[in-house]
Amino acid sequence: MVESIAPIIDFNIIIVTLVTLVLFFVAALMEIGGGYLVWQWIREKKGILVGLTGGIILFVYGIIPTLQPSHFGRIYAAYGGIFIISSIIWGMIVDKKKPDRFEIIGSLVAICGAVIIFYTPR
Repeated sequence: MVESIAPIIDFNIIIVTLVTLVLFFVAALMEIGGGYLVWQWIREKKGILVGLTGGIILFVYGIIPTLQPSHFGRIYAAYGGIFIISSIIWGMIVDKKKPDRFEIIGSLVAICGAVIIFYTPR
C-alpha cells in the first residue's frame, strides 16, 4: 500500500505571510508618507492642504493594522521593525540620504526581530 506524501509546501502559510507583509509595508508607506506630508506642511511651510492630506493618510494608516491576523501588541511590535527599514528606504528615495552602516545594521536587526515576533509558530 502506497501512502500519499503530504505536501512539503503549505501554500496557506505562504499566502498569509505574503498578505501580512503587504499589509505591513502598506501601513509603513502610509504612516511615513502621511507623517512626511505633515512635516512638509509645518517644517517646510507647505499649504494646509498638504497637512490635511497627511492627516487623512495617517488616519487610514491606523485602520490597516486591524486587518492583520494577530493581536494588537504583536502586530505593533513586529510593525516596528518594518517601520524602521521602511524609514531608511524612504530616506534613500525621497530625501536622497544614503544610510550609514549602523543604520543598515540596525535595520537588519529590527527586521529580524519583527520576523521572530510575528512569524514564529506558536
